[in-house]
Amino acid sequence: MKKTSFWRLLGLMGAVLLLLAACGKQGTATKSSSSAPVKITYWHRMTGTYDKSLNKLITKFNQSQKKYKVVATSQGSYNALQQKIMAAGKSKTLPTMAQSPYTNIGDYVKNKLLLPFDPEMLNGADKLSNADLKDIYPSFLSAGKYEGKYYGLPFSVSTSVLFYNKKLMSQYNISIPKTWADFAADQEKLKGTDVNAIELDQSYDVALEGMAYGAGSQLITPKLKANLNAPKTLAAVNQILDLRKSGALKTAGEDQYFSVPFANGKAVFGIGSSATVPVLIQQAPKDLDWGTAVIPTYEGKRSNPLNGNYNVLFKGASKAQQAGAWAFQKFLLKSENASQWAMDSGYVPVTKTASNSTTFKNYLQKNDKYKAAVSAVSQSFASTVFTGYTDYRNDLMSTVDSTLTKNVSGETAFNNLQKQTETILN
Repeated sequence: MKKTSFWRLLGLMGAVLLLLAACGKQGTATKSSSSAPVKITYWHRMTGTYDKSLNKLITKFNQSQKKYKVVATSQGSYNALQQKIMAAGKSKTLPTMAQSPYTNIGDYVKNKLLLPFDPEMLNGADKLSNADLKDIYPSFLSAGKYEGKYYGLPFSVSTSVLFYNKKLMSQYNISIPKTWADFAADQEKLKGTDVNAIELDQSYDVALEGMAYGAGSQLITPKLKANLNAPKTLAAVNQILDLRKSGALKTAGEDQYFSVPFANGKAVFGIGSSATVPVLIQQAPKDLDWGTAVIPTYEGKRSNPLNGNYNVLFKGASKAQQAGAWAFQKFLLKSENASQWAMDSGYVPVTKTASNSTTFKNYLQKNDKYKAAVSAVSQSFASTVFTGYTDYRNDLMSTVDSTLTKNVSGETAFNNLQKQTETILN
């Protein structure tokens, strides 16, 4: 009897020990799970070398700390990314953060997709100081601010620059244009050739926006007044269309981007995004001798609309993910990272310290084709963000196309656009 009790007691003790061991393992597993980094999903549109450069920064961030892990997915294009975001918004499968043109912010907010960065950026434990805020170029920072909150923060921002073919300039005795009117005079020297003075992308909307802004007729003002058929806007439209009629100006058409005919020696000048610089360096014929300069003035002023991507934060992100998204964004704003991204991508540095860093200055000395893009920052401005911008943008592109492919007069086309836009704004 005693022997039986002894063995029962021994068995009971063994069971207790096994139970304690199991609890210990479970505790270890729980601890291990809780110490895993918070996953920050990030959608973007970068491809090719841009994608590789972005992933290099992401890897650097992930290795710099253990709290967060950014997992990025390229959607391949602006349109694909936009469509994926809107679909994910409906199915509630949004990522933590994504790249987006800042002009999309108004529509995203209307659809209740976004969270502002303000809680972490302005009030959190890892907030930006006043000096940090002032370090971001003012036009870049203000572009992402909507209804008093920072819904977007700059990352891959570009300016417009003038590209020039040195061989053609020398051959036809043409100088860097100081004003838009100079293109007409340049074309006189090109008569009888298959070369035109200036090439633009498929649409002239970006050039028009800069010209109108410089003339004091911002297409959509911050108070949501449309100036699409204002006299100064129509004068800029007619300047572009008159240059086209004379043969001085061409748009890229099926090529989409000015860089294609420019690289093929069909235009002396081209105006386009500074992000085109690395594209031409990689893809243009090796014997193409080219450079960049600031865009010419219109009505005595040189104004440069901002383009590119901002990072936005989506609803559905947990508090930990919000903190992680901010940690990643703040990492991107650091001088060494902002300058590295600019050097790798052709986009401009988003902070003054990055632009003025020894590393970036040395880079510009060796790669002078990027200088004009940085010089253009001081002349840059943000388009007005508003609910319905996507619809307005589609109407604007259709309006421009009607003047190029259907021979609709500038006045008729932009009078109609004014009515369409007023309906959107009201």
